Amino acid sequence: METATVGITSPGASPVTSLTKFSFTATFGAISALTGTVVTQNVPGLVVGDVVQVYCTSAPPSGLVIANARVSAANTLEIFFSTSVAVGITLGSLNFSGVAFR
Repeated sequence: METATVGITSPGASPVTSLTKFSFTATFGAISALTGTVVTQNVPGLVVGDVVQVYCTSAPPSGLVIANARVSAANTLEIFFSTSVAVGITLGSLNFSGVAFR
C-alpha cells in the first residue's frame, strides 16, 4: 500500500487528508444469475469511514458488476458483486486495485 498526504477541500465537505492505494488478488466462487454476493477482503490500513473506490484489473467475466464497496471494520474491505446476466458467473481468481480516501 502507498499513502500520500493531501489537502483537497470542497465547499461544505470534509477535507481529504490522505489517499491510500491498495491491491489484492482474490479467488471467489460463483454468483447465481441476476443476484449478488458480498465478499470481504483484508486490506491493512483501512479505517471505518474511509471512502473507497475499487476496480478489477483482470479481465472480469461478462456481466460482473462491482455494485458497492465499503470499509466494514478496521482493515476489512467489503465488496458487493452482482450479475447483470441471466446465467450464473464463476469468478475464479481476479486482481483488484483501489484507493481509500480519508
